[in-house]
Amino acid sequence: MCRNQRMIEKLFTLARDVVPVAASRIACKIVIGNREISYGFNSRKTDPFQKKYGKNKNAICIHSEVMAIKNALKRLDQNDLKNATLYIARAKKIDGKFVYGLARPCLGCQRAIAAFNIKNVVYSCDNGEIETL
Repeated sequence: MCRNQRMIEKLFTLARDVVPVAASRIACKIVIGNREISYGFNSRKTDPFQKKYGKNKNAICIHSEVMAIKNALKRLDQNDLKNATLYIARAKKIDGKFVYGLARPCLGCQRAIAAFNIKNVVYSCDNGEIETL
């Protein structure tokens, strides 16, 4: 099993346990080399940082990707993020069982990822596969 798949599997386990936001259970983490830098989870809490990168002016509840970036900036300089990989996993509940879901970042999160020069993004797909941006 490749590193990316292992990272997504670990995040999927975390995503299953988070409180769903609009039926979404999404977990995200930022890794540089072998160091796990930060985590993020979707939340109903609003945040000015999310407002800056929201897909529209009303989308201000923090997304996992933006929370992970915000948390990473507490530990790193913004320039360090150019060497980071951002992993995202979504857990969906279907017929009482958790399965992988599509965790491709929304347009607002893609803007945040680009603004912080994160070039490597790996996310889960509905079929259990992983994709990269």
